[in-house]
Amino acid sequence: MKIGLYFGSFNPIHNGHIHVAHQALEQQQQDEVWLIVSPQNPFKENHELAPEEHRLHMARLACANQNNIRVSDIEFGLPKPSFTIDTIRTLCTQHPEHTFQLIIGEDNVGAFERWKEFETLLRLVELVVYPRTFVSPEIPSALQPFKTRIHFLSGQLIDVSATSIREKVRFSESIDGLIPQDVIDYIAQHNLYC
Repeated sequence: MKIGLYFGSFNPIHNGHIHVAHQALEQQQQDEVWLIVSPQNPFKENHELAPEEHRLHMARLACANQNNIRVSDIEFGLPKPSFTIDTIRTLCTQHPEHTFQLIIGEDNVGAFERWKEFETLLRLVELVVYPRTFVSPEIPSALQPFKTRIHFLSGQLIDVSATSIREKVRFSESIDGLIPQDVIDYIAQHNLYC
């Protein structure tokens, strides 16, 4: 099977994440998208992260009724911080029958050469890039040798971010329509992001 791997803190998961997963499934003819919940991103501060078990549970709630979208906790058993190359190697070993594509936002393309072993990563997986702006991103010179392995999704831009959702929760503003109702209820029940 062709599997899209969508890594993230999902702090919290929101409708934009689900939309991107569906676009990757459709436009890249992926069989499934696996959301990889990252306990600790090496490029992000931890001070606003909800506990990893909560973020995993919210992702599972959000995807419970989604066709062909799974949630993975594989990084929970790997050393922290989580480096994508290490997780990809583990997945390739565990699932040699699958081919993998890595789904990233276009804002990550310019910094991709800073990722651990980025060249090895691009030999193991193709990149699927979703838009964050209306300007077509350029492929940096370091990634040019791999340009045939980089695919750009088309489609509407999703104007929602986990940061803005956390801020709305903190100020008791409505987040209706931004994240699934089950996740809204879970955040309220566990007093997350207050």
